[in-house]
Amino acid sequence: MKLKPVNYISSLTPLRGVAALLVVLFHYDIWLMLRGFPRLINTKYSSIITNGYLSVDFFFILSGFVICHVYGKKLENRTRTVVKKYLWARFTRLYPLHVFIMLLFALQTIVLFWLFPEYATEKWKWSRTLPDFFIHLFFLQTSGIINRPVWNVGSWSIAAEWWTYIFAIGLIPLLNKGKKQISIISTILALLGFVFIASQNPKFKLDEFYGLGTLRCVFGFTIGIGVYQAYSILVNKKTIWSKDWLFYIMLLCALSVLHFNVYDILVIPFFGAFILCASLNKGLPYKLLNSKPLLFLGNISYSIYLIHLFWIYLWLMWLDLFFIPTNPDVIPSLEYKILWLSILLALIIGSSYLTYKYVEISAQKKLRQWRKSSSRM
Repeated sequence: MKLKPVNYISSLTPLRGVAALLVVLFHYDIWLMLRGFPRLINTKYSSIITNGYLSVDFFFILSGFVICHVYGKKLENRTRTVVKKYLWARFTRLYPLHVFIMLLFALQTIVLFWLFPEYATEKWKWSRTLPDFFIHLFFLQTSGIINRPVWNVGSWSIAAEWWTYIFAIGLIPLLNKGKKQISIISTILALLGFVFIASQNPKFKLDEFYGLGTLRCVFGFTIGIGVYQAYSILVNKKTIWSKDWLFYIMLLCALSVLHFNVYDILVIPFFGAFILCASLNKGLPYKLLNSKPLLFLGNISYSIYLIHLFWIYLWLMWLDLFFIPTNPDVIPSLEYKILWLSILLALIIGSSYLTYKYVEISAQKKLRQWRKSSSRM
């Protein structure tokens, strides 16, 4: 029996773009601090940017929702053909761009060691070793093999998603039943899982991305499945979850947790509730989210996420080699920091559009067409 195609929930796409930009701001802010400069925003005023790493957990919850929406019915019948199609679709979505960006990092490293060997050896050799390159290339960052930030650090969450996609082959059919009791129990267990991850951090933070990275993704993904169960029940009903005011309240609550720097775990339920509101809303938030700029950011969000550290590391190299040596006593003003950030954002968004169009989408189409043609032979 042929399944009906699932409807596309357009309001969720822009949320990925906004979350990706928060990660960019988080990494930019961290490296300002690590180079001895004042942060973009002092934490005594707000911790939203400082807590930008929690955007990754937002991605995980959103991923659980979307994957369950797209593949929930298909994975009920876990034949070999269904599973192979599902895994190939996920692989072609993640891997081509990941390989391309890793090659960009390799090129950056070769040029750096060729032009500035002493500086490269002192500052970058420990984070650009060949064994670590292959660990990243094959999505093994969250296996516990390494425990230090190397190569494209942000790709740890992509590795975690890949292994979670495999785990989801069993998890989605188990939880995607539309039963409140199952959803409540699985969500509570996932939240307790987040508590466990935070307990491994001295500051009780969720900023764990090595051995616990995949678990962190699985817990967020599970909550996303639970949120989707609520969506399935409410989608054709008029409830407060589709109201504009509740959308704003959930957004404000999530931002307040980040702003006041309270326990990370408290933001997770608000992330889930916000995604539910966004998926059901048809009012002003829906119109804003479906504006062309936000849809554009959402479409290129994966490229933004994977390529942004390439440019940030290039900026760091410029700081170390040129700016700091010639301005040893200069503390960058807010205008300097905004200028640097603006240039970085222009480079990140511009290059992300190109990689989205000519690498991400192009490779995905070619690989899927190749599979279709080979399966007919």
